[in-house]
Amino acid sequence: MVWDCYLTIFKAEAPIHIGYKQIGILKTTRYYVTGRVIWGAITSNLTRSLFDNPSPKDYREVGEFVKNHIKTTYFYPAVKGENGINIEDLTDNFHIEIDKSKFGIFLPNYIEDGLKFGKISKEEFEKIFIGSFVSTALEVSTKTAEEGSLHEFEFIKDKIKIDNEISNTYWIGYLFVKEKAKNDNIEIDMCEEKDVRIKRTDVDKTVNLTHALSLIQVGGERNYGLGRLELEIFQKFNNKIFGKYDVELNKEQPILKNLDVATAHVKLDGLELKFGEIEPVVGLEWSDKGAGQKVSNAEICATPGSKLKSGNFILCDYGMLRRI
Repeated sequence: MVWDCYLTIFKAEAPIHIGYKQIGILKTTRYYVTGRVIWGAITSNLTRSLFDNPSPKDYREVGEFVKNHIKTTYFYPAVKGENGINIEDLTDNFHIEIDKSKFGIFLPNYIEDGLKFGKISKEEFEKIFIGSFVSTALEVSTKTAEEGSLHEFEFIKDKIKIDNEISNTYWIGYLFVKEKAKNDNIEIDMCEEKDVRIKRTDVDKTVNLTHALSLIQVGGERNYGLGRLELEIFQKFNNKIFGKYDVELNKEQPILKNLDVATAHVKLDGLELKFGEIEPVVGLEWSDKGAGQKVSNAEICATPGSKLKSGNFILCDYGMLRRI
């Protein structure tokens, strides 16, 4: 086997804002965490774990290692089946069981009538999960609102109410770790049942991936305290991911099998799209000037939740998918 699949569940310790569209003064949020955002959080924490005083070169080296050898899916909001919450009524087949707990995953899913999340409509999902925050700067001299400073942003809540019961928001996705992989002075030392050991060979230093993932920060508006996720579960997982799809782990890249709903952005090359939307996907990448100084080439993709003709898909960089 080339890859090990790890179910990864975070508990939200704060709301999350994943930047999407700007509408007037409102910054909207995506309703999922992209693979690029998760890659950035892993890279940041893992670099600080491996290096005492990391340089930009160290971040770049670790970032390339993570991109090539610790593949990630997108992450989606989820609730635990507790306090009388019936997750099958909310999420249909998109649920998993682990350590005697059952989680329902709100995976987007386009149908002829529009977009749903699990079994609930987009409007119901927004009512449960989405909030917003409005703020403005003050003029020091007059203590009144500074002109042009009013802004509002959406966020995905860390606490939600379902059937009058308060529940935590969880975030569920999967990491695929390549066994015995190596880049320069960093290598996968051991893939254990509930952890991965990563080693720096130049100084004989080993760290646990769960330590690097124990508390991550994702998304924007972090100056307001947003984006904190605490690792809840990290465990090898050989069942269907997102409760529905098989994966093949003995190829050069992980393969999601018989996929009929986009669980990430899917590159349009050779793709037959039944329902859904398309959008260009770009990101900020490394250049000779440093991190985030280069805009990547745009990839035209079907958005998460788009209905596809069933087939097998390669898990590419930053969690994006490409049909075989």
